[in-house]
Amino acid sequence: MKRSVVALAALAACSSVMAQVPPTPGVVLYGGVDGNVTRASATGRGSLWQVRDGGMYVTKIGFTGREDLGGGYFASFVMEGQASSDTGTAATTNTNNTPAGTTVAGGHTWNRKSTVSLHTPFGEVRFGRDYTSTFVPTTYMDPFFSAGVASAVNFQVFYTQTTLMPTLVRASNMVGYYIPPTWVPGLYGYAQVAAAEGSGARYTGVGSGYRRGPLLVSGAYGVTKGPLQGSAGLSASTVAPDNNLKVWSLGASYAFGGFKPMFFYQRQVMDRFGPTAGPVELDRTVDDWLVGFSWAIGVNTLKASYQEKNDKGISNVDPKQIGLGYSYHLSKRTALYANAVQIKNNNGGSWSFLASGFAPTANGTSRAIQAGLSHNF
Repeated sequence: MKRSVVALAALAACSSVMAQVPPTPGVVLYGGVDGNVTRASATGRGSLWQVRDGGMYVTKIGFTGREDLGGGYFASFVMEGQASSDTGTAATTNTNNTPAGTTVAGGHTWNRKSTVSLHTPFGEVRFGRDYTSTFVPTTYMDPFFSAGVASAVNFQVFYTQTTLMPTLVRASNMVGYYIPPTWVPGLYGYAQVAAAEGSGARYTGVGSGYRRGPLLVSGAYGVTKGPLQGSAGLSASTVAPDNNLKVWSLGASYAFGGFKPMFFYQRQVMDRFGPTAGPVELDRTVDDWLVGFSWAIGVNTLKASYQEKNDKGISNVDPKQIGLGYSYHLSKRTALYANAVQIKNNNGGSWSFLASGFAPTANGTSRAIQAGLSHNF
């Protein structure tokens, strides 16, 4: 009862940086289902009620397996897909790591993770779809772990208010190398390359960190070549295959018993960015940072975060977000929860936790509250 569902989910995701395999050979089924009621409000738009999923734990199903090959070698796989509990629909995936490559799910997709690995005494080689290195520090250091109305992904996975790039979270067509966890206890390090396959974006990233006892430190750097190919409304140089997005991420947390403060910083720099009929900015920079904490007190967990996005381009839209959360754990696998968020806009911005369709008027405020139930298996 004292270990929260959030803590268990964070531990599982954190271990996947080095290897996500069961402790003994075989196949394991895992996942969770989450449902909630959410009320959103926005300046100039009134309010909106929704039944949603993913308020505390993303609704998903996964399989992971391992086979020992002898001599310190073994093979493993992970197949993990996301769905919406409120409608039963599956999440979309992306075939070429650009906005134009997003495909609509006709059935269930393994959009979250789809990898096969060979583990050796010299490290792991992993093939498939996985987190990019630069998303790792930000999701680990988000008290809401990228779920719910108050999560960091309201800002962090966007370059601008309307520009969402796949490689800020995951990449398809990837090959990765991960150092053995036995080389230096607590240290992890890895390198990733996602192929462009002719018409897509190519991602190259490296990451490293240290996890030992209560301390977790994580850093990463990544480059996406041609991230906006096929996108409408942008200049020819912005959507060109040789345009680059460079991302730096850094995060840290330390657990004082049940109280865990955390912090992350991320910088996104685009070589060239501009609309079709507007000026093209060079080395356009956008920064994100967050401070927050999670605090487990028996079967109760409190969460809070403050986040800012600093757009250093011409638009200079700098939204600020405050998030609060509470969960009551009925067991290690089941919890009741409530979250709240407020996003303040300025300089003509209209950011909202809803990516589209319910944004506030310019310089307005977006708010949301939600309450629901989460169950893991």
